[in-house]
Amino acid sequence: MNEIIIKEKYILEYIRNMLYACSYAIKNIDDNAYQYHHNTAYEYAPSIIKYGILSIEELNSLGIRSYSKDYLKFIDDIESHVNGKDGISLSVTGLTDLYKDEDEFDPCQSNIVDFLVDENIKTVRNTTHYGNEFISENKISNDRIISADIRIINYINNLGEKDGKAIFSVINKYNQIIMMSKEILRHNRDMQMREMSEGVNRKIDVEKMSEMPRLLMIK
Repeated sequence: MNEIIIKEKYILEYIRNMLYACSYAIKNIDDNAYQYHHNTAYEYAPSIIKYGILSIEELNSLGIRSYSKDYLKFIDDIESHVNGKDGISLSVTGLTDLYKDEDEFDPCQSNIVDFLVDENIKTVRNTTHYGNEFISENKISNDRIISADIRIINYINNLGEKDGKAIFSVINKYNQIIMMSKEILRHNRDMQMREMSEGVNRKIDVEKMSEMPRLLMIK
């Protein structure tokens, strides 16, 4: 794999520049094709693009991730984890029927990847923790994923102390974006990837992004 080594003080500027160089502005945002959001950490996003959105049980049985029996038993307590080991947690934004004191999950957080899912899937609403949470009891294949939205510009902008640990976090996310682009080209070229930070709204050119070298840092 190609690699590039950048000095720490230039890293964040480099990442911003590469994201802009490998994307173009979205003039009209049409989000009518999806209803559901599914969120995951950056490190798991390439796997979702490859295999689709799977339950904890399926991830374990297929060997994509490894979980102990104790963990599977723990996660299957639907009082604390409403999706259990067999369900998939989703959220919907813009609902108007939430109670005044109900919590609403925000899927547009800058530290996670926001997968937008086709509205034509079967779900059941579960308001145990969040008023806008829904559960799918079936695998969501990758052709049902419309877009993988990132907000890494917001993440950079909201960094507090820009120490080594914080910058490494950004580097890891950026390198995962490159891997996500590669998986989109291999498994679902119809899937978009968008940088949807506040005031940004750009579509990633995954062919360009996939060719970017993996980023390393030196002091």
